[in-house]
Amino acid sequence: MKKIVVGVCGMLVFVGGLAGLRSGVLKAGELTESSSLIVETGTAESQMSVPESNEAPANEAVIPEANTKEPVVTPEIQSSEQGSAASSETEGSTTSEQSSTIDSSTSTSTPASSSSSSTSSSSTSSSTKPSSSSSASSTTKPSHSSSNSSTKPSGTKPSNTKPSSTTPSSSLPTQPSTSQTQEEPKQSVTPAPTPVIPSTPAAVTPATPPTMSVQPYPFVAPTVPEAFSETSNLKLPSELKTTEVAQSDLKGFELPLLSSFENEAHAALIYEGIKKLGIEQEETYDAKQLATDLYQQLFSIEITDKPEKMPEEIIVGSLVYQKEKDNHILLGISIGEDYYLTVDDVEIEKETTEEEAKETSDTEPEEKKTQRQVIVETIDLEEDLLVQELPEAALNDYGQQVLTEYPASMNFTENDSAKNFIETVGEDARKLGQDYDVFASVMIAQALIESGSGTSTLSLSPNHNLFGIKGTYQGQSVSMATQEDRGNGDLYSINSAFRKYPNYAASLGDYVELLRGGISGNDSYYKQTWRSTAKNYLRTTNALTGTYATDTTYGQKLNSIIALYHLTEYDQVKTDGAGSGVFIKGKEEIPEEYRSRMKYPDYNGVDYNSSGSYPVGQCTWYAFNRVKQLGKTVDDYMGNGGEWATKGKALGYEVSQKPKAGWLISFKPGVAGSDTRYGHVAFVEVVRPEGILISEGNVYGGTVISYRVIDTALATSDQVSYIKAKR
Repeated sequence: MKKIVVGVCGMLVFVGGLAGLRSGVLKAGELTESSSLIVETGTAESQMSVPESNEAPANEAVIPEANTKEPVVTPEIQSSEQGSAASSETEGSTTSEQSSTIDSSTSTSTPASSSSSSTSSSSTSSSTKPSSSSSASSTTKPSHSSSNSSTKPSGTKPSNTKPSSTTPSSSLPTQPSTSQTQEEPKQSVTPAPTPVIPSTPAAVTPATPPTMSVQPYPFVAPTVPEAFSETSNLKLPSELKTTEVAQSDLKGFELPLLSSFENEAHAALIYEGIKKLGIEQEETYDAKQLATDLYQQLFSIEITDKPEKMPEEIIVGSLVYQKEKDNHILLGISIGEDYYLTVDDVEIEKETTEEEAKETSDTEPEEKKTQRQVIVETIDLEEDLLVQELPEAALNDYGQQVLTEYPASMNFTENDSAKNFIETVGEDARKLGQDYDVFASVMIAQALIESGSGTSTLSLSPNHNLFGIKGTYQGQSVSMATQEDRGNGDLYSINSAFRKYPNYAASLGDYVELLRGGISGNDSYYKQTWRSTAKNYLRTTNALTGTYATDTTYGQKLNSIIALYHLTEYDQVKTDGAGSGVFIKGKEEIPEEYRSRMKYPDYNGVDYNSSGSYPVGQCTWYAFNRVKQLGKTVDDYMGNGGEWATKGKALGYEVSQKPKAGWLISFKPGVAGSDTRYGHVAFVEVVRPEGILISEGNVYGGTVISYRVIDTALATSDQVSYIKAKR
């Protein structure tokens, strides 16, 4: 019996050993499968020790190429009228970037592994560390978009995370199963629960990419569609078109950004002076009284009336004098960039009612009236000027108040997206502005703000709304959230219907029609914004604040953007590259606005070129004699007319690209009708914001001297240079 019992026990031990061995083999196999499963679901085993290998590729994909272009939409340029719509668009951009950073770091390894083999453990084994860092990133910087995943860090809801709601498709090629690793970022010490995590989602990962192509915010490398050429086909009401372009009383001067001043007192002086434009003054009011008022009001100081020789640069606030024999006359007060404020009689139109206009006979001469006003002028006679610089003085209380009200005080930063947008819409805005009596500079600035440089959801297809205009267009609209201002800076959010356009041309045209045609029941609602009414863009932006937009700082934003990108350029009449003007043989044919500013005596016909270096009648011959007559000189051998700038610089002459009266202008060969071999040289008589007047020889033959007005576009281009003759 004992033997039988021992035998049975032995058999049991033997069978148990075999079972244990088999069990051990099975567990080893199951462990292998579980190891693969663990890797694919992203739950780390304690023995996994290659996290660095997975971080490297993750870092390569953290900043997708598409998203590196995204930040060109600056958060400053948002729609104040569009409010939340623009804001959410910008936030969407930021969120997309953050989300793509998070998801890319967790997904980069998985597509690589899953695309090659779902059983590869080495390619996904280290996904735990990137996922845990991603979870931390998501926790510290949650998205601000409207998706659920943005408000709850992905570590809290691993299986429901939807990167497609916040991330551009181009930045996330696949939606990996490793997103589940964010559920338990520190599970490496508890491998037992890992079999509970299903492996099926990991296996079907490649099937998810199509869902990533649906994006609420298409912010990947936004570009403005080429639809603006259609403005030429717009059929706006003919009664809105103007017959004459109203000129700005700033005459080309542009209010600089406050941040551009080293001395902010200069900004206060400029603004206080410009505020006086267009206001009727006493008949006895003159430049000296203007200077006295500004010095007293802002600094509580008196002018000393002791001018000195003009410095290389005239600083803002300097008093500018003109020499006349043994006396000097105060011209005005400098506001920088060769502009100054002075006082003169300005011709104004007499306001008449419709009845009075009907009663007035067409044969009766139009009654002209003048007013004494502060005006802007340009400095164009350097030789006869003296300057008294603004003394060192602090702003008084009133001056400080003026400074706080400075209209261009917002600090915006240039970006390429805005520049490209301006280049796209600039010329169409210029043409519409000239044709329909609105300021193109303001139009462009509004489009930049309202559309986020053409990248907001409202401005992109299929909405095409560049200006945040509410309502419907041909029955079409789109509803969006927007922020409104209660009038005291307090913002509140509402949903509003915005106009939906078939293309951008329609948006531009509708903006013009809105400003010129007004609103229902009030055709003149925006009349104060018209060029002919406002007289300058600063008044237009002020008139838009509280009418076009409820944002109380709307005008400041517009002025700052105009200053930053120098948009007043588009308020000037566009001249083509051949804007070399019409030849004028007689002085009496010179346009009055130029003839009235001619200060130099007519050429006396004397030939001062005793060496004979310049053939009689040639342009070089006249240029030499003209400056000699005025007490200056140039060398006998300056070469052909197109060579005078290069030759002059080599000989020590001052050469510039900026037009100045009394200087010589050299045209490159073939420019402005000059000989394609020799070029041309002439004398600058007058400089105005819109162009310059030159006198020249060798046009009509012999020693006949003629004149021409050269437009600013050509006069300030690299096709010409200016040479200052020596004394």
